[in-house]
Amino acid sequence: MAATRLDVNCDMGEGFGNWRMADDAALLPLVTTANLACGFHAGDPLIMMETVAAARAAGVAVGAHPGLPDLAGFGRRVMALSAAELHACFAYQIGALQAFLRLHDMPLNHVKPHGAMFHVLRDPAMAEAALDAIAGAAPGAAVYWLAGEVFAERAVARGFRVVTEAYPDLDYAEDGMLLVERRKRAVEPALIEARITEILTRGTLAARGGAVLPMAVESVCIHSDGPNVLEVLAAVRRAAKACGTALACATRRG
Repeated sequence: MAATRLDVNCDMGEGFGNWRMADDAALLPLVTTANLACGFHAGDPLIMMETVAAARAAGVAVGAHPGLPDLAGFGRRVMALSAAELHACFAYQIGALQAFLRLHDMPLNHVKPHGAMFHVLRDPAMAEAALDAIAGAAPGAAVYWLAGEVFAERAVARGFRVVTEAYPDLDYAEDGMLLVERRKRAVEPALIEARITEILTRGTLAARGGAVLPMAVESVCIHSDGPNVLEVLAAVRRAAKACGTALACATRRG
């Protein structure tokens, strides 16, 4: 039996100045939740303000997407930070987004770390530092992350609402590790449809080598920097419709 609901979250606001990574205005009507860049790996004040306004108009929930302070590397290069530095990075970026959300009378739905944070937050001390910042700067906000990872486990232990997610536009290794790309490639829509269908009907996902990974998740993440992201999102929606699954933000009910 297919899952009855699926959250589709997408990384957005990923530009700087005159440069834009994706057409957020075209993407927003196709997703339920937006993870907004907060200025460290991408994003600037004007982009943040405009994207929050557009998300409100589209009825899309907004969360913070804090990254490492690495504009040139798009936050996908691991950096050596202390726990105190990481705490400050999270608090700073969450606070910046909250200012724009307040201007548009919107709540901060969640926090979802970006890029190489995936590796940084596997250190328990760093995971706790990040969670300290979220708890202090955004009490009540959910956390989006991969089930079974240190950051998600620590968040659950501390009482955070954790929304588990899968990445159908990326490949997985046999051990369940994500094969993260420095530059996104196009993904065949038919492959996306097959993966979404597998997630919804079986709660699994096939790794690159053929291993079947458990993938009973509430949300799927689609990366806006994919060259055919609009086709990918259309494929997600077709698969969900075929499975009789409603698309809705995981933290919203009714």
